[in-house]
Amino acid sequence: MKWSIKQLVETKPWAGWLLFFLTVIIVFLLGLLASSIMERRAEAQFVYTPKVEYDELEPRSDIWGQNFPKEYYSYIQTADTNFKSLFNSNKLEDALEHNPAMVILWAGYAFSRDYNTPRGHYYAITDVRNTLRTGAPNDSTPSFQPNTCWTCKSSDVPRLINKLGVQGFYKGSWDKLGHECVNYIGCADCHDAKTMNLKITRPALVEAFQRMGKDITKASHQEMRSLVCAQCHVEYFFDNRNGREKYLTFPWDSGFTVEAMERYYDSFEYADWTHKISKAPMLKAQHPDYEVFLLGVHYRSGLACADCHM
Repeated sequence: MKWSIKQLVETKPWAGWLLFFLTVIIVFLLGLLASSIMERRAEAQFVYTPKVEYDELEPRSDIWGQNFPKEYYSYIQTADTNFKSLFNSNKLEDALEHNPAMVILWAGYAFSRDYNTPRGHYYAITDVRNTLRTGAPNDSTPSFQPNTCWTCKSSDVPRLINKLGVQGFYKGSWDKLGHECVNYIGCADCHDAKTMNLKITRPALVEAFQRMGKDITKASHQEMRSLVCAQCHVEYFFDNRNGREKYLTFPWDSGFTVEAMERYYDSFEYADWTHKISKAPMLKAQHPDYEVFLLGVHYRSGLACADCHM
């Protein structure tokens, strides 16, 4: 036997009250949903209404932060050095003290003199200024570290490359532009000032893709969420061939694997330094985070660096 709502209410009075309260609850929840939607829309308009205007090469992240306070607050938390894990930390610790064997492994190289654990972007300039590797050259380098060393340390770099040109920026020793590199890694390194879209600002990454016959401007948004990291978190070397001076180059012409990069280096007998004890020509892997990521299951599953690290 089928019951209509009217019959149910007439025969069972409590059913009417139940229906009434259910209606009230549903209307109340719908009202909350509508209120939340309207609140978020109003909040978005308020938060992202530009309060200041700035140039596309503005290196000061606190200026960007006036328009994007939540993002800036999140970013500035990289100043926190309280994190400690089993294998690493963001504290300033002496890696050579933890593993003295590296002094022998890197004999004759600047890293045998001083090597600290990496800290967040907030300390990019502070840590490069305070390391003994800066101004403490290895045996084959009779001058200061090259000016190219600033490339991944400061949001002033895009501005300086625009001003001096790529080779002009790389030219000379690191102290040449030290007075201009004062803003640590920040908003301008990865974002377009007008659209806030992700943006490549370091020429070495673009040039590496070009040599592989790839157009980096065709990268998807998800790919860009790793490529902005690949501007710095990669293996690299300073190329002095063809009259260039300490030209930042990514060794990907033959591929991203260790074997492929070694073949590339061997093709022109490149070595980072000659070992002081064994006299063997040596290569030092810098920090090939992007290359290792490309070979892993997360990349094959469509993930990006920023899915976990931002």
